[in-house]
Amino acid sequence: MKLYHWPMSHNARKARALARYLGIDVEEIALSMQDMEHKADAFLAINPMGQVPAIKDDDYTVWEANAVLIYLAAQSQNDLLGHSAREWGHITQWMTWQSVELSPVVVLLHIENYFKRARGIAPDEAKRDAAMNRLRPLLAILDAELGGDNYLIGNRLTVADFAVAGDFTHAANAGFPLSDFPNVARWLKGLEALPAWADTTPPSIE
Repeated sequence: MKLYHWPMSHNARKARALARYLGIDVEEIALSMQDMEHKADAFLAINPMGQVPAIKDDDYTVWEANAVLIYLAAQSQNDLLGHSAREWGHITQWMTWQSVELSPVVVLLHIENYFKRARGIAPDEAKRDAAMNRLRPLLAILDAELGGDNYLIGNRLTVADFAVAGDFTHAANAGFPLSDFPNVARWLKGLEALPAWADTTPPSIE
């Protein structure tokens, strides 16, 4: 099984971390975004969207980060996909929330607060401020859901935790106000203690 990624990608990071957590034998193939390898014909044949992560397992391919997570988790018997229809409902709820609501905001902050700064480019302050104003209510929702729990569903680790936590990969560099959301900060600290998560920390570009 081949897992295509880019080391800086927050979406690819969660797939790499899950594969390592489960001990799945995958060949990690890092694409060079600078060289546009993700838009090359060979990769577009695997993922026509030209995005990472993507899996190629013999003649089977799957892309979109959360679909990749589900495929990886389904490779073995584990608790990551839940134990009931209600747990699965909440798992898919949070994975959908992450991809539809949280990720677009996070990407803007990554660009404006981190990637541009690392390249000496001034941020678009209007875009940055608008994104931060959108992020805070989303963090408040996540903080309230977590309460005193260590995980999102059933107070045990599921694919939903990997899915949502991926968006916090560059949180410190992008200026996420985590000190105002202690439950989120505590939850992230617990995930960061997992060797599989720590081992996939992206390199700093500053």
